[in-house]
Amino acid sequence: MKSVKSWLALAALLVLTACSSKPSGWSRIPDSEVDQKSYAIAYGATGQTYADRVNESYDIPSFMRGVDDWFNNRVNLPVEQIRASLLNRMLDNNVFAYYSGVLYVAELQENFNRLSPTCWGLVQTPSIAQGIHDAMLDIQKNKLRHDEYIQNGAEQILHLCVKQVEKEQPKAKKNNKKTTSKKTNKK
Repeated sequence: MKSVKSWLALAALLVLTACSSKPSGWSRIPDSEVDQKSYAIAYGATGQTYADRVNESYDIPSFMRGVDDWFNNRVNLPVEQIRASLLNRMLDNNVFAYYSGVLYVAELQENFNRLSPTCWGLVQTPSIAQGIHDAMLDIQKNKLRHDEYIQNGAEQILHLCVKQVEKEQPKAKKNNKKTTSKKTNKK
C-alpha cells in the first residue's frame, strides 16, 4: 500500500513538474540573425501600443506565447472571438496576456497587409517577436528606446513597403483598365 502511494505521489510530482516547466515556444534568436527593419518596426509599434498598459506584474511570457502561437498557426479561435473575450476582461491575467499577444500580432499583420499583401513578406517573424519582447520588457522597466537603430530600421521597412506598393499600383491600374474595357466592349 505504501509503495502505491509513493508511486502516485511520484507520478503526481512528475506531472506537475512537466506542466510547470512547459517552454513558452518562443525563444530569442542570436543578435547576428536579427533583421533590423523587422525588429525596429515591431519594437516601435509595441512601444506606442503598450506604453500605458504594461506594468511590473504584466505576464510577458504568456503574451509572447500568444505571439508565437499566432506566427506558428497554432491559434484555433477566430480573431473576432478573441477580441470579444478581451473586451469581457473576466479572464485570468495569463489568459488575458496570451490573447492580447495573439490579437496584437494579428492586427500588426493586418496593418501590413492593408498597405500591401506583399509588405508582410518583407519582414522576418522571429525578429518581429524579439522586437515585441524587448519592447515589452523595456516598457515594464520604463526605459523604452528611441535610438538610431530603431528609427533607421523603421524607416527601412516603410521605404521598402512604399516601394512595393508603388510597384503594384501600375499593375493594379493596368488590370483595372483591362476589366473596364472588357465590360465596355461587352455592352
